Amino acid sequence: MPRKQNGFGKSNALAFKPTKAVHKAKAQGAAGYYPSSRRYGSSVHRSAIEKYDLDSDWVKWRKGYEYYNQAAWYKLETYNPITEEYVEAVIKSKLYQGTDYAVDVEFTGYKFATKGSDSNNHYVMKRETTSKVNLGKIRSVKNDAFKYPEAKANREILASGESGPDSRLLLQMIGERITDGTTEASLNYVLNDKGHPALYMGKATVETPTNITLTIDTTKIEVPTQDLVGKVIYIQEFYKEKPTADINKFEFIDDAYTFDVSIDDIINDTSIQILDSTENALPPSLYDISSLDVIAKTNASNIRIKGVYRYDKTLYQRFFGKQYLGAELVENEIITMSYVVMPFTILGINESIANPGTADVVAAPFQGELRMYTDVANATLSFADWSFIKTDVDEYDGDYYHQLGKPDLKKWDRIETDIDPWMDEVFTSGESLKPATVYTCSCPNHSHAILRAPQETNDSNTRKINRQLRYPLPTVLGQSNLTGTGLQQAAGRIESWESREHRMAFKMCKHSIAAMFIERIKVQEPSSYPSLDSRLDFEEKLSKEIAEVGERFGASYRRGGITALEVVFAMAQGLNLDDIELAYVILNSNF
Repeated sequence: MPRKQNGFGKSNALAFKPTKAVHKAKAQGAAGYYPSSRRYGSSVHRSAIEKYDLDSDWVKWRKGYEYYNQAAWYKLETYNPITEEYVEAVIKSKLYQGTDYAVDVEFTGYKFATKGSDSNNHYVMKRETTSKVNLGKIRSVKNDAFKYPEAKANREILASGESGPDSRLLLQMIGERITDGTTEASLNYVLNDKGHPALYMGKATVETPTNITLTIDTTKIEVPTQDLVGKVIYIQEFYKEKPTADINKFEFIDDAYTFDVSIDDIINDTSIQILDSTENALPPSLYDISSLDVIAKTNASNIRIKGVYRYDKTLYQRFFGKQYLGAELVENEIITMSYVVMPFTILGINESIANPGTADVVAAPFQGELRMYTDVANATLSFADWSFIKTDVDEYDGDYYHQLGKPDLKKWDRIETDIDPWMDEVFTSGESLKPATVYTCSCPNHSHAILRAPQETNDSNTRKINRQLRYPLPTVLGQSNLTGTGLQQAAGRIESWESREHRMAFKMCKHSIAAMFIERIKVQEPSSYPSLDSRLDFEEKLSKEIAEVGERFGASYRRGGITALEVVFAMAQGLNLDDIELAYVILNSNF
């Protein structure tokens, strides 16, 4: 038999053949760069249109509005054995617990079914302040882009005015949502009369965690001392500020991009509470401390705090212009310091032989925080210009277009999210500033973080999830080592890629928007529409998602008791905890 030709002969199987059919090219994939090998170190680079679509708030708004209309949610309730009825669940807590200026708050919440968590639920928690807070009144807003080009370049709105009786609280509220009743924004910085930061926040490093030792009076403790190991010690007024002259020993250590502050301080004779948090599912930092079981109240002496705290110069350098920010410069401006730590766990306890009736206690090392303050007699507030919204009654030219309903039912409010403070008037109500009502959600879209989901399957062995969802670990495009110092200690339970810009923004997700609609707050439709192709595809996806809601809720009922970590995480966001405090909450949750 004759041999087949090798590519150019008449019998070549690969030769082009005449045809009338039209050869269509294969459809191209996504426009961005998506590496085929998803190994550690690889990253996804999306196209400009893909990035624009992802950043659009319209999709979140549309889904949230549909969830509200379809009643795809449940209100968190608890059973009242006296009335034998289910009532709205309310969790009482405190903002900035342990300080002289703590604020009483209450949490209520909603549950949304999902496939993205162990319990098949995401939770939205609404935080409202219940104590009266007066932070002062804003009288002047520097929002003229031509007069203040530097502030415009830094994307910050500077405001000043009258101090209120609770204005000292502002130094604790970096990243907090603040409102005058109409305008709401995130507090970015507090500046002194020199235009320099009034507050510096340092975090303990992994290599040098905060260590605490103390001596307690055991004559007032009725249980065996060894039974106290693993219990929680709460030192009353532990956040109390101290002038630098009263600090036992501290040292500033300069470096190129950071500076460290090493402290070794002694606190004498203070009252403490030994708490039992094992009966509560939530960690002690989320509850009102007074609600925890108190094993004993006694006195403590020789409380020794040792730690090294690191400060990121890049956060503060721009306030000093061309002057180099060195550790010595900061040291000369600081007048007070305060420790910011959570209630800590007893690691070991030894009864003293030399001093009967006392015992030496060693606390478990933890990631603490040290805050340093300058003189703030004439403070200026800096707000992130991308964080502004306005809230008002949903009226147009004085006409209210909603049914009034029952007399005790509040009117519909309207939130405008497309606020440009360089063009629109802000903080003009003349009312006092106070913490705003905040809606937080445990979903990744809202928090830019994922929680562990160690269950291998989500429901009846029907869907497996990947390893990063089971035990989330730090990623290439996650937070830097310094920024994520706290959360990196909780690796395996939580991973966050949240940037400072996102934390300062008005956070929205489909769940929180739905919750606002439920609360009679109409979120105005955002103007940031996605591209046309994305909108066309979106309607089909939305229909499919809504159709699956019933199935998702069925799975959530079967798995709802697995964990309440989602609730803990949502509440922690509502308390404006930083990453160190958040890591403490996640690690000490009994789930």
